[in-house]
Amino acid sequence: MKFIAVVVVLVAAVGAVPAAARCSIKNETKYSFTIESGNTSNQRVGANTSTTIAPGKIVAKGDQGKSFGGSCQSGDKLLVTEEKGVVIMQHK
Repeated sequence: MKFIAVVVVLVAAVGAVPAAARCSIKNETKYSFTIESGNTSNQRVGANTSTTIAPGKIVAKGDQGKSFGGSCQSGDKLLVTEEKGVVIMQHK
């Protein structure tokens, strides 16, 4: 019985580990971007798609020369749009 109790405690502890901290990002432009944020590089967000990225300082470079930057904290929701040819990232 003691062995079963230990296994149940270990399974409960492993299940309580929180998911990795992320920022959600929605790209409403026709451009794809490679994003470096936090300590993570080579994250991709395609044109007209949504994904998650690591929190921290953001540097995004587009395949067609467009770029944007900023920062996010865990749980933030970001929106990338284009106005008059300028790509803009804003918090939602």
